Amino acid sequence: MKSGYIAIVGKANAGKSTLLNSLVGQKISIVSPKPQTTRDNITGIYTESDCQMIFVDTPGALRPSNRLGDYMVKNIEAATVDVDCVLLVLDGHDGIDESELALAEKYSALDAPLVVAVTKTDITQPEKLFPELEKLNSFPKIREVFAVSAKKNRGVDELRNGLKKYLGDEIMYFAEDEVTDRPLRFLVCETLREKILLCCESEVPHGVGIMLNKMEFDEQKRVWFIDQNIIVEKQSHKPIILGKNGAMLKSIATHARASMEKLLGDRVFLELWIKVKPNWRDNPYMLNEIGYDKSSV
Repeated sequence: MKSGYIAIVGKANAGKSTLLNSLVGQKISIVSPKPQTTRDNITGIYTESDCQMIFVDTPGALRPSNRLGDYMVKNIEAATVDVDCVLLVLDGHDGIDESELALAEKYSALDAPLVVAVTKTDITQPEKLFPELEKLNSFPKIREVFAVSAKKNRGVDELRNGLKKYLGDEIMYFAEDEVTDRPLRFLVCETLREKILLCCESEVPHGVGIMLNKMEFDEQKRVWFIDQNIIVEKQSHKPIILGKNGAMLKSIATHARASMEKLLGDRVFLELWIKVKPNWRDNPYMLNEIGYDKSSV
């Protein structure tokens, strides 16, 4: 049995979370078209008879502008310490720009082997992709480059098999049926945040946080009772989430409830509240209340 930790890094919207879900074979990390969808390090676990891979999905590379941004940067830095491999994810469709080449340079300097996954090849023409791949030839410390489409599941098996050679441990860290180390309470909050990002599209305020007030299970009725606050920074953001006559909030709740029931395997009674907390992303108390505890990184 070979095992090891693999940090997944890259710019925002490069496809890291979609790739994590494909590598694990199950949805672990939320996905949306919006930058900085991932705020925490998300652990996904893939186990076969001969190996166990622990993937750590990180927030997109960013320059922090508030305490939440500082927290996200620390998550990225922590994820690349003492790992068996760093998997740098680059967007093949948008092209590999100077900032991504700078990331390749940065992660080449680490002790861990560097592997590159170029994503979104399903929407990229080969004549456009090949010149982009040639840009990586100037980095001799890149061990391998894989072209993948996580959305179409193309090249994912090859990438996973290629990563096996970098596993350096010989113990089983998690039970074979575990796919993440994140608690259900965290996953329930991330599920709601994902639905807000998807339902509100371009109108959603970027500073949305989720606070879990209650999560209880009634064994007789086989129902989860979940109560959550949707935190926004400005009073003007509240009607965006609420929608006309509450239509947007109802849509968010309907989609969130369906995904939570799939996650939990039982019915869900969901109550949502919109709370305005000015500048919560710069408030240490609010960050801690929502779950972004800097001291834990």
